[in-house]
Amino acid sequence: MWKILGTRLGTRPRSRRRSALAAAALAIVAGLAACSKAPRVEAPADGVIRLSDQFSSDFSLVDQNGKAATDEDFRGKVMIVYFGFASCPDVCPLALGSLSAALNELSAKERAEIAPLFITVDPERDTPENLKAYLSFDERLIGLTGSPEAAQAARQSFKVYARKVPQPDSAMGYTMDHSSLFYIVDRKGAPQLALEDSLTAAELAEMLRRSI
Repeated sequence: MWKILGTRLGTRPRSRRRSALAAAALAIVAGLAACSKAPRVEAPADGVIRLSDQFSSDFSLVDQNGKAATDEDFRGKVMIVYFGFASCPDVCPLALGSLSAALNELSAKERAEIAPLFITVDPERDTPENLKAYLSFDERLIGLTGSPEAAQAARQSFKVYARKVPQPDSAMGYTMDHSSLFYIVDRKGAPQLALEDSLTAAELAEMLRRSI
């Protein structure tokens, strides 16, 4: 059964995986594109959360090319949205690797109906230039950043958990703790589903097909 998610996410951030896994995940993305298409799978029984109408997809941000971008710019397409940050050591690279692999599972016609978005939870460090470099492994992914206020407003519309965690002994100074979910937003801009990042690329692809 799909769970209904109310006004607050009950999902706690997933435990951090080893950084070596993250590097490996991104390294195989290019290879996955050359693989033959996997058989179509059934919708996953678990890890799919149906969202209530208390969620919205409102945002007014800037993309990785420095161009203003709002949720209305993507009306008519199905959005799949992931919140993370470019200096994330493992969770975000693994999630984006799965999303990239899921896009490879779709036909060109299906991909044309989808807007895959990566919205930063760390706008202080994630400039458009940094996001462009971070997402250079897959030009299909659209990175979005903005002022701290604009980024917070975007998180609030999707009810995303994120907080700064000081790291005084690190050169970075801090990291970001955040939930790790994919949000599917319909063509009218209404969030419909939250997908746990434990879904396989084939399962993500199937959920996107069903949402087109």
